[in-house]
This record gives sequence, structure tokens and C-alpha cells, in this order.
Amino acid sequence: MTRIHQLPGVESLMDMVSPGSLLSFNALRQGLGVNAATARQWLDQLERLHFFFRVEPFAGKLPRALRHAAKLYLWDWSYVADPELRFENLVACALLRWCHFAQDWGGEDLELRFVRDKERRSVPFLLVLDGKPRLLVGTAAGEVGGLGQLRYFSQRLRVPAVLAAGASKAAAESAGVKVLPAAAFLAGIP
Repeated sequence: MTRIHQLPGVESLMDMVSPGSLLSFNALRQGLGVNAATARQWLDQLERLHFFFRVEPFAGKLPRALRHAAKLYLWDWSYVADPELRFENLVACALLRWCHFAQDWGGEDLELRFVRDKERRSVPFLLVLDGKPRLLVGTAAGEVGGLGQLRYFSQRLRVPAVLAAGASKAAAESAGVKVLPAAAFLAGIP
């Protein structure tokens, strides 16, 4: 941040960050017209300034799981224009707060991860305790959907799956996935 003449490039980078999408240094460096080291440095500075946080992939023993590309979420989720992405970003912030609470107060090694495989099946969030998967969390701001991928990874990882649904009025269960109203799910997070 000491190079003021590069500030317009950093501002462009801030506009290019798409919450919930996979981080591609190559696409960022090409879009900004800078080298990869500069793009990484700018991203690191924005992360230190609490503009966004990274969610790393969980591979564990999943075959063909994505292992390297992180996802970015903004600390100020209200900055996100798309309602579906804004809701996913809100849930990411709430789950990360839960992880920090568990680490600070209970000394537990609770981490926020995501799951995606090379067939592009994905679940936005996985809570991992001491390196072991514990809970899959999906999001739906509108109509409930995407239960197939939650069910798929729930069976593979042998963990419960929850869908936080913004449009849902009551709790339900569908094909082994618990569907909770977003207000109830978020209120239950410590």
C-alpha cells in the first residue's frame, strides 16, 4: 500500500473480485495487465486490510477433488450486488465467525472450507473440526435447489448436510438434507 501510484490498479482489482467464485491469479493478472507476483501482492494486502477472506478447498480422501484454488468472500457482504451471491457471502461470514468463536473460546480447530470436484459438483461450505469434516452447508436465497450435490458429498464424506434457504418458512428434510429457513440457521450459529 506504500506505492500510491498503483492505487488505481488495486481499485480495479477490488472491482474484479467476485465473491464465491474460484480465485484465478492468471485471470486477475491478465485483466489488470500486471505480472502474477504483483496480483498476489495486491490480493495479500487487501486480505490484510480485511477487504475479503479466503476459503480453501477440502480434498481429504475425496477422489478428483479440487485441491488448490481458493474462493474469496467479502467481509462487507452488503457490497455484493447479486442477491444469490450476497446471501452466500452472508452465510460465509456467519460460518467464519463461528470458526473464530470456536477457536477463541473453546480452543477447537474449526475451519471453514468448501468442496468441489473436477466434475464441477460443489458445496459452498464445509466445517472441518481437527481435520475431519463435520457439516456441509449449502445456500439458496430463493427457491430450494441444488440438493443433489449436497446429498452426493454428504454420502461421500459421511457428514450431515444442511441447506440454509432464504425463501423457506419451515424446517424440512429432503433426501437426507435438512432444509432450514435462513433466519433459523443463522440464529443457531454461536
